[in-house]
Order: sequence, then structure tokens, then C-alpha cells
Amino acid sequence: MDAKQTLIIALNALVEVKDALPKNTFVDLLMGKGNKEIEENGWDEAEAFGAGEGRDEEFWHNLLEKAIEAGYIKIKAVKSQSISITPTGKKYLKKPEPFEIKEEEEFSEDIKEDGIDDIVNSALKEKSQSAQKSSSSPRTRQQIKIIQAIDRKIALDDFAENEGIDLNDILDELEELIQMKMHIDITYFTNEVLGESCVDELVEYFSESESDSIDDAMAEYGDVYNAEEIRLARIVYRSNKI
Repeated sequence: MDAKQTLIIALNALVEVKDALPKNTFVDLLMGKGNKEIEENGWDEAEAFGAGEGRDEEFWHNLLEKAIEAGYIKIKAVKSQSISITPTGKKYLKKPEPFEIKEEEEFSEDIKEDGIDDIVNSALKEKSQSAQKSSSSPRTRQQIKIIQAIDRKIALDDFAENEGIDLNDILDELEELIQMKMHIDITYFTNEVLGESCVDELVEYFSESESDSIDDAMAEYGDVYNAEEIRLARIVYRSNKI
């Protein structure tokens, strides 16, 4: 469907509120749902408040994700998922053009026609020709969700919390994907939580070390970094080798 008009509503709303605000709060604003943050900032008096109430929450989250992918909106703060309009988004407002997105109903029809197992298998094949996992396995579905989260640059700790799992569970999955020769770029996250120079230091350590053992790395850096942080850096190192 052409979502040009709804994209214009979202972009104009971001221009009006000026401040970056969490995606969930922004969707509430568009749908006219008041909450403490909206009321404290006076956004319930903004023209944008309720401007998108004709669409449901799922639609707006889908549109925002597509707008982020298109470069019209950016995630300004990874942990809080705060968003703001980009210069490209402002240019779009001056010269709007069709903006195609797939509605949930269309996606559901795809599932009915192709079957969820076929969709899961197809997604894995696109990411790695060597991945030969059973699509009925919950782990395989989890891996696809992780890949999608990384593609959207969602903070891994936030994703873990939303999924009700531990960050180490995600690291286990990422290490398995890398063993399948799949390149995984999580530097957007590691640079945020560790700092680029710290990531570079650990990656250099692993590249020069005889082994990439976490125990050995903890013996060397355990007083500075925790095991999760070292595992994250090792994932960057291993992925860079693919």
C-alpha cells in the first residue's frame, strides 16, 4: 500500500515536537493516547496529537521501521529507541513521493499461502547458504528475530528484555550464526555500550592471541570488562574474519 500520507503525518509530527522521543511514546502521541511524558511536555496540545488515530499501533510501528530503513527517521538513542527526523526526511516533506509498505493483512496472507516454515527457511537461506536448520525449531525462529533486530539496529539488551530472555542467550545464538559463516555486524551496539576504542582494543587482543578463549581474555581484562562485554567483542572479531 502507498503510505505517503501517513508518512507525512509522522514526519510532520517529529518536526513539530522537535525533541527526540521514544518510539512507543511517539506512537501514543499519533494515536492521541495521553501519558505522563506526553502531558509533561505539553505534546497533548500539539497538532500532531491524535493525527494518526485512524490507524492502529501495529501499523504505526511498521511504518516507523520502514521510515528508519529508508533514512527518513533515525534512532537517536539506541537504548531508549528515541527517534527524530533526518535531513532526508525533511527533504521528503518538501517533495513527497509514494512510500510503499506491506500491511499486516498482506503479511498474513503471505503466511497462509507460503506457510510459516517456508518463510523461515527462505529468510535463513538469504542470510546464509550454509545454514541448514529445521524451520520448525524455536531456535531458528529466534535467530531470525535476532537478525531482524540487528538489521534495525535495536539494542540487544532491549531486545533480550522484550523477548524475556537473557543477553547471554542472544550471544549464544550469534556465535552459532557465525559458526554457520554468517557475517553479523553488531558494532552499532558494541560501540554504544563499550565505546569504539574499547571494542578495537579487545578485537586487537583476540587477533594477536593464540586463542580466542573467553577465560584467557577474562584473565587479561577481567578487571576492566565483564564476560558479556568480552563475548560481544569476540563476536565482532569472529564476524570480521568471515
